[in-house]
Amino acid sequence: MKKIYLFILCLSALAAGCYKDKGNYDYVEVPAPVMSGLDSVYHVMSGDSLIVAPNITLKSGANNYSCEWKINVPERATTDDYFTRDLRIVFGLGSGRYNVLLKVTDNNTGQKYYYEFVISGSTSFTKGSLVLSGNGTATSLSFIKPDGTLQADIYEAINKKTMPGGPLQITHVRNQFYMNQITQYWLTFSGSNDGGVLIDANTLTQVRTLKENCYNPIPVTKANFFLRNLNGTTTAIINDQLFMGTFETAPFGTYYGFFGVAVNGEYKLAPQMLQELADGGQSVSHFLAFDKEKKRFLRFLPGTYLDTTYTVMDSAFVPKNLKMDLLYMEKFSDNDIFAYCDSLGKTMQLRFGIDWKNGKQLFRAREMKKFKGDSLVTATTKWAISPVGVFYFSGNGKIYRYNPLNEEIRELAATFGGKDITLLKVEQNGNLLVAGVEGEVHFLNTAIGQFGELLRKTTGIPGAPTDIFIRE
Repeated sequence: MKKIYLFILCLSALAAGCYKDKGNYDYVEVPAPVMSGLDSVYHVMSGDSLIVAPNITLKSGANNYSCEWKINVPERATTDDYFTRDLRIVFGLGSGRYNVLLKVTDNNTGQKYYYEFVISGSTSFTKGSLVLSGNGTATSLSFIKPDGTLQADIYEAINKKTMPGGPLQITHVRNQFYMNQITQYWLTFSGSNDGGVLIDANTLTQVRTLKENCYNPIPVTKANFFLRNLNGTTTAIINDQLFMGTFETAPFGTYYGFFGVAVNGEYKLAPQMLQELADGGQSVSHFLAFDKEKKRFLRFLPGTYLDTTYTVMDSAFVPKNLKMDLLYMEKFSDNDIFAYCDSLGKTMQLRFGIDWKNGKQLFRAREMKKFKGDSLVTATTKWAISPVGVFYFSGNGKIYRYNPLNEEIRELAATFGGKDITLLKVEQNGNLLVAGVEGEVHFLNTAIGQFGELLRKTTGIPGAPTDIFIRE
């Protein structure tokens, strides 16, 4: 009997449900608006007017609609919102691509329609070359426009202040995992107890000094060497010790990239350092550095001093007790590293490899011999490595190309009037070599089959150039 009552109750509920369903199924499809005059990309310079005024025609009746524009600004993790039919603004964002969402609301029906496009922003400093130069008294930053026009002392003109002397490096800041855009530059120098300034890449205005980039006050911040990381932070040798830029906050956070305390350990580093990237190349596995007092190669994890805890394979030299001063160190790969060292006035060439990934601790000391160009090396020699497998080095106002495979040394074609070379840097995948002398920057052709013929030069550089960054 209970089963019969339950069956009747279910039938009643079903019947009631069918009886109450009085929905209106006579839907009318409203065609989307007709949109014209909306491009997929808008190119604009920072500070210029940007007008986006598409023609919109509704199909629902009276042309009564409203618009909402949302410009995504990833560096602030927010959007700039505008509520006008046309977008008419003075573009004040920096260089980069900004995704925009346009929401059109048909006020007759309440229906909403969405459209996407991109604003490609640029600044006066998006393309061109930054040159760091100076002397023992003052450091200067100049800008070479794409047409070759020089804006000397651009940092002083914009910031109304000068930098101390002893120019060292330009180190760009770029987070390849967040926006992948150049956002800032470190300018470092040796002429003060506050050894650098951080500037905005789009406006060249000062953001903060090196001291201000430290969580805890450091009375003296002597910048020795800066090395950029893929995540937009910097690893730095300051006061001969290793400092890691913090990455625990969001990339747009106030303290992202700040320096804490030095990596703990008893060492004094030479002003150079190499990275060993982890498998996949997305992070740093280890750092290779050189102790300038104990004359030995050191191993660091990011944030941890590992001293000489590696196993030496081969016996061409003793990396844990080298008894030489490091002049220059660079690599073609982790398995093909070169170091040039001074041994009682004689330049020695070391060739070795490291394998410190995945728990390995191998140092392969493959070769040590007198550098064939020893007689050309001076106290002011500059070095540069090219991805095509050669080195460039200077001596007595000349530049030489050196092939380590066959030990060929060839003097480049460009001449510099006997002036000392103060800058040597390879650009454009080895096709361009930039050389600096007092007051000048020379751009040399080092493409395949070319041996340093002068392409162009810029004069009027304040003092002697020490570094250049070319933004194309």
